[in-house]
Amino acid sequence: MRGWMPAAIAALIAVPAGADPIAITKSVKAVSDADGNAASRLLPGVVADYRTVATNNAGTLTVVRGLLLTEPLPAGVVLRVVDLATAGKGPVELSDVNLLGTGLLSSGLTLSYSASSPASDGVEFYDGSSWAYQPVPDATGYDPRVRAIRVTLNGTFASGASFQLRYRVKIR
Repeated sequence: MRGWMPAAIAALIAVPAGADPIAITKSVKAVSDADGNAASRLLPGVVADYRTVATNNAGTLTVVRGLLLTEPLPAGVVLRVVDLATAGKGPVELSDVNLLGTGLLSSGLTLSYSASSPASDGVEFYDGSSWAYQPVPDATGYDPRVRAIRVTLNGTFASGASFQLRYRVKIR
């Protein structure tokens, strides 16, 4: 299973540069096999969710805004480029990791996505030569040409808060 873990830990850049460290954890979990059944192992044909959780450990006097997250994709996966969760929200889902589901400790961040105006949204796709690549989904919603995604989050990352990014891949 270790061969299917992310090729590199995502690079997280916080502006201004003097911000305290942001803790990042990544995970991957099998969702279903090629037939849509529950899967427990990462084998060819399995659909899996990648999750990146970031926590702002900065003090209340340190402002963290303008987050840019780059997620390189391992060679053995294909990215789902159609809506992941809610129609019109795109292939990357942003959610707050809050206190016991209470809604407390919102991250303060948002992610914009527009399939009709991709140059102005917060999700970019890299095909190995350009970040201007616009994905073309196959019949199942995946694009094998995408090699990395870059996500720009808007807002001010609240001190002590956490967020999660989730995207879906298929194992080749």
